[in-house]
Amino acid sequence: MCVTGFFTASAPAQAADPYPSAPNCVVESTHATIQKGSSGSSVKEAQCWLNKFNYGLVVDGQFGTATDSAVRAFQKSKELEVDGVVGPKTWNALIYGTKPPVDSRAQKVQRVINYARAQVGKPYVFGAAGPNSFDCSGLTLRSYQQAGITLPRYSGDQAAKYREVPASQRQVGDLMHWPNHVGIYAGNGKVIEAANSRTGVVERNVWGTPTYHRVIP
Repeated sequence: MCVTGFFTASAPAQAADPYPSAPNCVVESTHATIQKGSSGSSVKEAQCWLNKFNYGLVVDGQFGTATDSAVRAFQKSKELEVDGVVGPKTWNALIYGTKPPVDSRAQKVQRVINYARAQVGKPYVFGAAGPNSFDCSGLTLRSYQQAGITLPRYSGDQAAKYREVPASQRQVGDLMHWPNHVGIYAGNGKVIEAANSRTGVVERNVWGTPTYHRVIP
């Protein structure tokens, strides 16, 4: 399974006025969570804001290597998680220079479930972690990133990191683990998982006897 390496870059000096009163970076953007491989208006806006800090990006809406490197350098300069993902914390730091308020558990869980559910129907590809295809741990990795949580890359490591809870106490948003496989408990006896190359990403009834792990306390 491939794991993308981190780029190492030092942050350039900030622009004299990184938060102008009338910024020209406002576009028709939803401030979606974006990462390498993403494209569209949210990428354009992120590139524009990064250029306020003198990163010198081409504002083309394509999240490639240069944008990924700039995002990681910016995150490092703001003491954020350096993961190359422009999520809520990085958006707030780019636009307002602040970190967002701490979400409640319910809000974090909803972010995770909404993202995972939006991937249903995409293909399973071993070693993939989005945005167009996933393997099991790639889906959980990207889903929990929506709540500001960075999981290890491999399924066994993901489960080992978090406290196991009895099946009778499972909650929506818990990580589910089978031997060499993980998914997300979606409630009502359902799991969202990147199952295999035949089914792709699916939401279906819980099967087998997984263990449950409390990622979001």
